[in-house]
Amino acid sequence: MNYSLPLILQGLEIPLNPLSEEAERHTREWLKGVGLEAGGHETHQLDLYLPGKYGGYMWPNAEREDLYILSDLTGWFSCQDDLADEDLSRSPEILEKVLRQVHDVASGRVALMHKGVAGGLANIIERAGFSMSERWKGRTLDQYTSYIHACMCAAVHRVEGTQPVLADYESIWRHAGGFQVCIEFTYFATRIDLPSVVYFSAQWQTLRTITLNLMKAVNDLLSYRIMENPDEDVYNLLTHLRHHQGLSPDQAAAEVRLRIEVWARMFFDLQTRLPDELDRLGCDVVIREQALRCAEAFREQWIGNIGWHLAVPRYREIRFRPD
Repeated sequence: MNYSLPLILQGLEIPLNPLSEEAERHTREWLKGVGLEAGGHETHQLDLYLPGKYGGYMWPNAEREDLYILSDLTGWFSCQDDLADEDLSRSPEILEKVLRQVHDVASGRVALMHKGVAGGLANIIERAGFSMSERWKGRTLDQYTSYIHACMCAAVHRVEGTQPVLADYESIWRHAGGFQVCIEFTYFATRIDLPSVVYFSAQWQTLRTITLNLMKAVNDLLSYRIMENPDEDVYNLLTHLRHHQGLSPDQAAAEVRLRIEVWARMFFDLQTRLPDELDRLGCDVVIREQALRCAEAFREQWIGNIGWHLAVPRYREIRFRPD
C-alpha cells in the first residue's frame, strides 16, 4: 500500500523551530504540573507524540515563551485525544461531561481548575490571552465547541459500531482532529486579531477551510496504516471512502492523495489572490499586512504538520494488514 504524499509535497524543506527540544522539556514538566503525565502509558504516548517538535514544526518562527504555550497546547491535545479516542469511548455521557467541563472552565463559566484536561486548556488560554483580545478567546472557544461536536459524533458511532452517513460528513470530518483550535493559536503566534469583515469573509474562510482539510487529510493518510482496526476511526477519510464508495485501502489512499494535491494547489492560488480580495474589502495597510502574514503562517502550519508526521516515531509503525 502506498501511503506517501503527492509529489507536489514531497522533498519540501520544512523548517523546525530551533527551540523545539527546549519546548519539549518545558511541556513535559508542565504536563506533570497539571497532572497529565501520570504514568508509563502517558509518558510512552508523549514519546511518540513529541509535542515540542509538533509545535516547532507548526510554528517555526515562534519565540521562546510563545513556543512553550504552543507546545503545551499540542501536548495537551495528545492527552485530550487519548481521552476521547480510548478511555471513554464506551460511555458518551461521561465523555461529553468531561469535554463540556473543559469548555466551561476555559471560558470562565465555572471556577478555575488547575489540574487535569480542564485546567490544562484553561491555563493555556489564560497565558495566551494576556497578549490577545477577548474576541480571540471567544473565537478559540467556538472552535473547541466544534471539536466537542465531532468527538461526540465519533464516540457514538464507535459505541454503536456504525459509520457516519454522507450528509454533513465533511464539515464534521475536518473538525475531528482539533486542528481548528491550533489554527486559532496561529493568530496568537503572529499577534494578529483580524476584524470580522476579514475573518468571516468568504475567501478567508475558504483559506482556513483548506488549511484544515490539508492538516486533517495528511493525518488521515499517514495514520491509516498504524491503526490495528482503521474502521474504529470513523472520521478517517480513507475509512469513509472505503465504506461509502466501496474503495479498497489502496484506492482510498490514492483518492486522498489526489485531494491533498488539489487542496494544496487551491491554497497557493487563494494565497496569491488574497491581496486583491483585501483591497476589495477596503482593508487599510495594517490589516492588509496582518492578513497576508497570517496566510503565510497558515501555509507554514499545514506544511509543518507534514514535517511532524514524517519526523516522529509513531508514524513509522505498521499495524494494519488488509485481507
